[in-house]
Amino acid sequence: MMNIVGWIKGKLKSFPELYSIPIALLAWVISIEFLRALDETVGIYDSGIFQIPIFSIILLFTFLSVAWLAMGLIFGSLRRFLKDEFKNAFQQLDVWEKVLLSYMVFFSLVFSLVALSFVLT
Repeated sequence: MMNIVGWIKGKLKSFPELYSIPIALLAWVISIEFLRALDETVGIYDSGIFQIPIFSIILLFTFLSVAWLAMGLIFGSLRRFLKDEFKNAFQQLDVWEKVLLSYMVFFSLVFSLVALSFVLT
């Protein structure tokens, strides 16, 4: 059991973006009591009007963490560059190049995950 916990801690140190997924699952479980405090007639996993914003926030955090994970797995050299060398290279870019580069890569991955979620549902 201790070996599994050590393995999980090692993976979380390697991929810190994975912290948001257990937090999102915990928020999903805690949302039951929160929703029952608002409305006593709500079901356990009711897809009513109160749970849609909670579910949307959980999906957002999950998609962001999966986007960073996918960026590391698919574009490993780009992620290493972003973590190690990007600060020095980023200082030498113009402002519009900085904004374009940063948002283009990240939001293309987020958009692909959102598009995938529409296909799967």
